[in-house]
Amino acid sequence: MSELQGPVIVVNDNTEATQNLLASFQSDGCDCLTAENLEHLQEICTDPLSQPVVFTAEYLRNHMLDNDAIDKLCSHYLVVIAMDSQSSGSEAQYFRLGVSDILESDPVRRDIPLVLKRLSKLALMRAHQQDYGERLQKTNSKLQQTIKLLEHDQKAGLEIQKNLMPEGPLCCGDIEIAHSMAPSLYLSGDCVGYQFVLGRYLLFYFVDVSGHGASSAFVTVLLHFITGRIIRRHAREEEYDALAQAPEGLVESINQQLLNTELDKHLTIVAGSLDTETRKLRYVVGAHQPSPILIVDGKAQYLPGKGKPVGIFKDATWAVEEIQLPEKFAVVLLSDGVFELLPGKEITDKEARLLRYLSNRSVSVKSLKKGLFIEGIKDLQDDVSVLLLTGGS
Repeated sequence: MSELQGPVIVVNDNTEATQNLLASFQSDGCDCLTAENLEHLQEICTDPLSQPVVFTAEYLRNHMLDNDAIDKLCSHYLVVIAMDSQSSGSEAQYFRLGVSDILESDPVRRDIPLVLKRLSKLALMRAHQQDYGERLQKTNSKLQQTIKLLEHDQKAGLEIQKNLMPEGPLCCGDIEIAHSMAPSLYLSGDCVGYQFVLGRYLLFYFVDVSGHGASSAFVTVLLHFITGRIIRRHAREEEYDALAQAPEGLVESINQQLLNTELDKHLTIVAGSLDTETRKLRYVVGAHQPSPILIVDGKAQYLPGKGKPVGIFKDATWAVEEIQLPEKFAVVLLSDGVFELLPGKEITDKEARLLRYLSNRSVSVKSLKKGLFIEGIKDLQDDVSVLLLTGGS
């Protein structure tokens, strides 16, 4: 819409002022309609955005239209007020109420063509605003539909993640392993897996995928299938020699398959195996922070081991560390989201604080969550996950 549409509507109460106003418009070649009252105006106005509606100030006074009523009219119609001697000086107030334009009180000085020109520009602007509002409403409607679809997808993804997680805690003799996960968003980028194989070997992994949301959660699902397929093969073939060397080659395999997906995702990882008969622990660290923590006789220390993140370097390799665990021990794995819960600015200070906290304390998943305030924070800045492996307790 680029100009005024339809005849000018003059709200007519048969006063002399209204008749003079009609004559002024008609003498300038304007087609006019008259509305007897506001109800009649609503019936005959076919396009409120571009059809001028003219009131005399006298009409507003005679019908006792207050500011709220005038404001409501101006929000719906392209309102013009014809001033008179009694209303002189009220122009600013009318404009504040949303009046589109004003005709001077002196009929001789009224420049109706100029007023119509201004109204035409205003009508065009209002039409653009309405068009923009309609397009915005449609966009918002599509956005709401997309959000609902995303919510459904996230719920489905959450159920998949839940079903793939181990039903801890698991026990084999005096060895026990358990975990806890507190996602910052609906879906988690953290991934935990563990199981006992052939009644002797405990295989586990602890992963933190870069980023958040659905894409990171998808990678966690992929990891479950990759590791699950390898473990099932070893168990089915009763490959004791391969299990004794685990997790050798596991991270390299994950690295290659993650690169093949071209998802532009990488991850940090701790993967390990524990021979429950010999208490020999073998593990790999791939850029994971904080490092695995070993607690023996009330003393906590970080285990050695480092390596590159997974999913970035094509030909990367990861060294397997091996330690002999005592009769009674605890191994704690934490995701880097725990650093957000600890006071201090430097990572080294937070790492030292973690060791002090874990020393000389009874260690359980419940006590870890309570001590680190994981359960007390509603809006976590990052996923916070815990994996606890204990023996001899």
